[in-house]
Amino acid sequence: MNKTQKIESVMEVVRILAGLFIAYAVALVILFAISDEPVFIVQQFIAGPFSSARRIGSIINLAVPFTICGLSMCFMYAVNKFNLIGEGIFMLSACMVTWVSLSLQNLNLPAVVMVPLMYVVAILTGVVMAFIPAIMDRKFNANVVVVSLMLNSVIAYLATWILRYKVRDSSIAYMGSKEIPKSVQLPGIFGKFRVQSGLIVAIICVIIIAVLFYKTSFGWKMRLVGANPRFAKAVGLSALGISFAAQLAGGAVAGIAGATEMMSNYTRFQWTTTTQHGFDGLLVAVLAKKNPVLVPIGALFLAYIRIGADVVNTSGDIPIEFVTVIQGIIILLVAAESFLSGAKNKLIFKAAEKDEKEKQAKAAA
Repeated sequence: MNKTQKIESVMEVVRILAGLFIAYAVALVILFAISDEPVFIVQQFIAGPFSSARRIGSIINLAVPFTICGLSMCFMYAVNKFNLIGEGIFMLSACMVTWVSLSLQNLNLPAVVMVPLMYVVAILTGVVMAFIPAIMDRKFNANVVVVSLMLNSVIAYLATWILRYKVRDSSIAYMGSKEIPKSVQLPGIFGKFRVQSGLIVAIICVIIIAVLFYKTSFGWKMRLVGANPRFAKAVGLSALGISFAAQLAGGAVAGIAGATEMMSNYTRFQWTTTTQHGFDGLLVAVLAKKNPVLVPIGALFLAYIRIGADVVNTSGDIPIEFVTVIQGIIILLVAAESFLSGAKNKLIFKAAEKDEKEKQAKAAA
């Protein structure tokens, strides 16, 4: 890695950290300005998420779907195809896991068979759903963002129909499915923290996808297509084929996210609207700059902000919606390529100027 690349890498990290710091500072200012008990509320927002083992566990549990959905969006982001179907896939894959597991419960299959089978169901669901906007984009030049957003609504209604007419438990007072078999319920870990074993699935996904991105030819091709599709085409790569495959892979990962959430945190499927976790994944991918290794950091930060907002909402006079403002600021600062670009360019220029002087000195000697 030459000096220019090192400067760009360091400044990218600095830019992300600066964006997060500014957003966090704005959050504190907003809390201080609108609260009747500003000192108490600010204290709760900063330290509240760490005030008990249960809240720490809540941060980790919330970061799990954020992480896997963020990894899903890294595939889309890497090839510059913002296929947002992960939002619908997250919901539908959880619904399909419920439906299939209930259909197979009379077979009394062990967990070692049922859990992998449920992940296969979720992956197939994700691939099939991601295929629709991807093929619409490839064959008919349809806007993949619009198609995927519209399809999310269709998927939500489909999942609600399955819940209402295929798996609903009529013996309970609310809309919910029958209890899923014990063989597909993932156990909790870390005792008093109440962390779900979905954390292990998220860690495995991060490792596999990071290796895929940076240690395989497919990952190199994806990044090349996303960075410069014309050059990729010039060197003989099929930009359309690679971006298509990346979208299907992203859909598969979103399916894993939905299945993990369902089997880790619920005994019944009871979602009648989308969870917004797919869109949270987009935010995490933006924070991580489509780098799978950085996705868990972005996911933990977002989870921390969400739990902090929940704490000040329950213990003070701050509406939970204020976190939306913070998310918007984060996106604006991190996604804005020109943020701190002047400082980066100056450092690159100085490094280049220094190298040139050193070369001239050596030539003169």
